[in-house]
Amino acid sequence: MPGLQREPSLALAEFGGAEPQPGGQVAALWRYPVSSMAGERLDVAPVQYSGVIGDRIWGVVDASSERIASPGREKNFIRVPHGHARFRGTGVEVSVDGRDWAAPDDARVLDELSALFGFPASLRPFQPAGEAGFRPRYEHAPIHLITTAAMRTLQRALPKSVIDERRFRPNILVELPDGPEPIPENGWIGREIRIGDLVLRGREPCGRCGFITIEQDGLPLDVEVLRTIVRQHSRNFGVYCDVISPGEIRTDDALAIGGRDA
Repeated sequence: MPGLQREPSLALAEFGGAEPQPGGQVAALWRYPVSSMAGERLDVAPVQYSGVIGDRIWGVVDASSERIASPGREKNFIRVPHGHARFRGTGVEVSVDGRDWAAPDDARVLDELSALFGFPASLRPFQPAGEAGFRPRYEHAPIHLITTAAMRTLQRALPKSVIDERRFRPNILVELPDGPEPIPENGWIGREIRIGDLVLRGREPCGRCGFITIEQDGLPLDVEVLRTIVRQHSRNFGVYCDVISPGEIRTDDALAIGGRDA
């Protein structure tokens, strides 16, 4: 599991009535500029109220049916995560191989993505929340967070499986030592989470679908991942968070947990 061999740090930021999480720090940061396509790993993530800047701001559409890609629910879309996307100051760029990049309306790259996906692909920007037009098929909280402790829990249950954060597509992977709770972030729901100058609040567990089972670059098909999460964790793995105070976070930033809402 990438990022899980890091030595835990005991240097933690405290705030107000926070309860520092021993060893809690940012192990990895991720952004997914085009929903359902492969994301990009970041060293620094600027976060606003709507989430990481540039995260999930475009979508993939089957131009023949006008259906938004949903790889976890429709077999027609299971090749979409093999496409790559990144966000730069000029906007979103996409690629078939992660090396040759182009704008999402470039005719050549759309032909290449269509061949890769197996359907005539169109890429379109999502409209902001509250506005009419092209919207994501599923809209949850601005930030998705998972701990390495939860991933190790799943790895122990599935010793032959490849348990990798890319299956679960979090924005923030938190390095956390093993403790009494199999998925410790479940205990952060309704509590403030400070990372650097960013403040989040845990909203709800992240319910899982078939997306986490499908083949991606370096990750094989594995239906047991979802079956185990359904059986042992009521389909939930990781947590969704709201942004209480925007800020910029970096890998290795320390983490602190505040008290539960009254």
